[in-house]
Amino acid sequence: MFELHRPRLRLIAASLVVLALAMASSAGCGSEERNVTIVEPAQGATINVGDVKVVVDVKKFNIVDKLDQNAEDGEGHVHFYIDVGEIPTKDGEPAVTKEGTYHAQATTEYVWPDVKAGEHTFAVQLVNNDHTPLKPPVIAQVTVEVKAAGGGTAPASSPTRSPGASPGGTSSPTGGTSSPTGGTATPTPARPGGTSPAGTGASATATPTRPTPTATP
Repeated sequence: MFELHRPRLRLIAASLVVLALAMASSAGCGSEERNVTIVEPAQGATINVGDVKVVVDVKKFNIVDKLDQNAEDGEGHVHFYIDVGEIPTKDGEPAVTKEGTYHAQATTEYVWPDVKAGEHTFAVQLVNNDHTPLKPPVIAQVTVEVKAAGGGTAPASSPTRSPGASPGGTSSPTGGTSSPTGGTATPTPARPGGTSPAGTGASATATPTRPTPTATP
């Protein structure tokens, strides 16, 4: 009885082996799905103001220069976005935003011109030839800090010497005449209606004269 069923068992076993190999092959082909990754700039990077280049890596999707043509499965181009908030992914509608915030490009890189200082979010999306999103949408984004170049402080100014200042930075006294010994002579006020008496030496003073009495004969 057992011998009669052996050929059938072998046939079933062989069928199971073939099925298992087919499933494994199918799983291997579908293990890597469509994907896009931003490789430049890096998430959280700090970069200088000016032109910013965004570079992407695309898998399982052909980038072709067929913008505005009919959609064909497995091919299309890249939409680059800057600071759009919400990326448009509505099925059947072009994944575009307002002018100046997106760019359609049939390459894997794009340079945003004249990016100002501040926090900015760069995003990308794989789209069909007619600009509609894929099913499901394939998106990537990074947020970076853009800073002004340089950032150094202005050099400290050299001290300015005041007019009449000595080399050591101390101003010389003004308003008097320096004496030979380094002191300051104090001017003697003139007497009303006359001239100052001549003196002997630097500090001489005038001696008053008494009238001489006259003898009476």
